[in-house]
Amino acid sequence: MVLPTGFCLAGGTLWVHHVVMKRSLDLDDDLAAAVDRAASLVREKPATVMRLAIRAGLPAVTSRSQPQRPPGYFAADYPLPAEVRRLEAAMAKVKIAPDR
Repeated sequence: MVLPTGFCLAGGTLWVHHVVMKRSLDLDDDLAAAVDRAASLVREKPATVMRLAIRAGLPAVTSRSQPQRPPGYFAADYPLPAEVRRLEAAMAKVKIAPDR
């Protein structure tokens, strides 16, 4: 294959660069014990358990600082077909009693 001057193809990509960001956390005794219990339950290192917990908990932390959406905020984005609305209205009128 002939390439324009100054261009070449890489033979392979053997090295992938990862940015490692070391952080330190101060844990109280209760939290450290909880991390140790979780690490023994899932058979992982405590550092792995803390990474998993942070990844799972970040959405909950960030959603606290955002205001709640008003009811029906996305209703205009996902309109229901007329047939579905009629069916839901009809089903709302049906009386349902527990089986005894």
